[in-house]
Amino acid sequence: MKKQVYVSCPMDCFDLCRFRVTVENNRVIGLQGDPDHPLTRGVVCRKGKKLLEQLAHPGRLRHPLMKKGDAFVQISYDRVFDLLAEKLSSIKERYGNTAILNYTSDGYGGTKNRIQSIFFNCFGGDTRFEGSLCWGAGIAAQKYDFGAARGHLPQDILNSKLVILWGRNPKFTSIHLQSLLVRARKKGTHVIVIDPVKTATAKSFNTHIPIAPSTDGALALSMANVLIQENLVDSTFVRDHVKGFERFKAYVARFTPEVAQKITGIDAAVIKTLAMDYAVADPAAIYIGYGMQRYENGGNNIRCIDALAALAGHIGKRGGGVNYASKSLAPFLNSPEKKSQRFATETRTFLAAKLGAFLEDEPDPPIKIAFVASGNPLVQSPDLFTTVQQFSKIDFKVVFDHFMTDTAAHADIVLPAAFVFEQEDIFATSMYSHVLNFSQKAIDPPHTVLPEFEFFVKLAGRMGIDTLGFDSSAQYLNRCARPLLTQTKTVFDRDLAGLASAYVQIKAHDIAWEDKQFLTPSGKIEIYSERALADGLDALPQFIPPLAGGLKFPLRLLTCKAKDRMHSQGFMDETKTPILYINGKTAEDFKVHPGDRVRVCGKKAWIEAMVCLDEAIYENTAFMYQGYWHKSGAVNFLTESRVSDMGGQAAYYDSFCTLKPSVFV
Repeated sequence: MKKQVYVSCPMDCFDLCRFRVTVENNRVIGLQGDPDHPLTRGVVCRKGKKLLEQLAHPGRLRHPLMKKGDAFVQISYDRVFDLLAEKLSSIKERYGNTAILNYTSDGYGGTKNRIQSIFFNCFGGDTRFEGSLCWGAGIAAQKYDFGAARGHLPQDILNSKLVILWGRNPKFTSIHLQSLLVRARKKGTHVIVIDPVKTATAKSFNTHIPIAPSTDGALALSMANVLIQENLVDSTFVRDHVKGFERFKAYVARFTPEVAQKITGIDAAVIKTLAMDYAVADPAAIYIGYGMQRYENGGNNIRCIDALAALAGHIGKRGGGVNYASKSLAPFLNSPEKKSQRFATETRTFLAAKLGAFLEDEPDPPIKIAFVASGNPLVQSPDLFTTVQQFSKIDFKVVFDHFMTDTAAHADIVLPAAFVFEQEDIFATSMYSHVLNFSQKAIDPPHTVLPEFEFFVKLAGRMGIDTLGFDSSAQYLNRCARPLLTQTKTVFDRDLAGLASAYVQIKAHDIAWEDKQFLTPSGKIEIYSERALADGLDALPQFIPPLAGGLKFPLRLLTCKAKDRMHSQGFMDETKTPILYINGKTAEDFKVHPGDRVRVCGKKAWIEAMVCLDEAIYENTAFMYQGYWHKSGAVNFLTESRVSDMGGQAAYYDSFCTLKPSVFV
């Protein structure tokens, strides 16, 4: 008998689609977009559609595995529970809780992905990362400036007269934003793309302004300079809602368009026109991508743009805003994890970008056991040369995944992860969509697969841990949802079944900062931030000159997300050599030609790639898509473990390389 249920996309994506799934005899036989979803309106990207292929993939892990010699053998869950209970107890007694590495990320975006951290909180603590591999510098910047990172309701872009896509490529990463932009353009909205690369998005709109990588802050400061010089500052807004204008005015005086031209590579006249167009458009919106904060100066890049928007008065109005992230629903959904933190009395952290360096430094106590879930750090971490080497030395490693990833292959115990279709959960993104996705269970998992949530609940029971605060999936989800549903005055059943047909959102967040109640100490937009000063940073947004690779490594390496995959997910069958995109001038400098196989060499390692000439790439820049596994060529063997100026963000794009002939040519 057929039935239809609603299932959320589980991926770490801006749009967070929801699917209408058709099930027959415990098999998913169809997947369509939810036509009633307020944002996605039934449209699903290829990444989402490929989930069905992955669910039925012959390489999917379906049994617990234990490494014996160089191979893995099947093992029962009872044996796993016994083994882990004994190891965790003995390690805690001998070394303390911080000898346990708890590594969880956002490969699965539901509330249940917090279960591993809740378990270790209740066990007494652990070692885990802080900071981010994704967006941390920008989040920290907007917290200094506005008090939080909030974005406008997606459909509000239809109210904009001008939109600047600053380092954002929605045609690849946010197809529903791209669709809205096309609609806005038909209504007369002018769309401008600022990006070092002429991306697919840039090609789909009339105005692309190429910019030297890592110089976005200088452009924003120069635009602010133009606003001041041309008397285009919204003086009433600044007087009432901005702190630090006079200090900022003095600082930006040096960033004339002529000065900025030398830094950014953008003609001074273009800078002046861009600034004036942005100032006089009423309203105008900026949508920022995450790439521009993946530099050592990344947080300041965002702060400079925030300040520009504040001077123009484009904050808190329909069709405006500086849209970087949208932390609307998610802060209301983590009550169980927050409550568990009181039991974590022994904790230690390291920066997300520094996993390899942290392990290499031989911390005291050393990491004796590692648990990895919802992540693939041996592909996605920077400086894989060090990270793989040091992770391999950990005495005992446990990894949950759908497939035998490079991280799983280094584990001692590999546990099969459940797919989103096989469990009930709640999803909210803090990136773009404002809508809660309640995800129904469509099918049972294979009888040999115990979902991670149930695994840790059972392990807690086996070890006598009774402080989780819940003992079932339904109870956990109810406790996650209750604060949000109370906030939105949503009536709900204890089993949350009614949420399957609801699209909960916080209406007061539709227009970010419309009430002008900023969550900063002053209650204003803080161009001058004493919080930043207290954290050892400059109080004002600063332009920090970009790094350079020098003669040995002259090419800046940009490593962006692929169109049809989410980071390293979906690369299990990929064996092709990655493609290196460079422009003609760079190819001429290195005497390479289209189709050549070359070694792309970083400071510690190299990978092989196929040359593709593309005039969309900025000069002295090498562009490669990230996510490829080791068998093809993982680009993070080339990246360095640098960290941004704020937020603990991995500064992936401050990595440099050179090209050498392949020995296989």
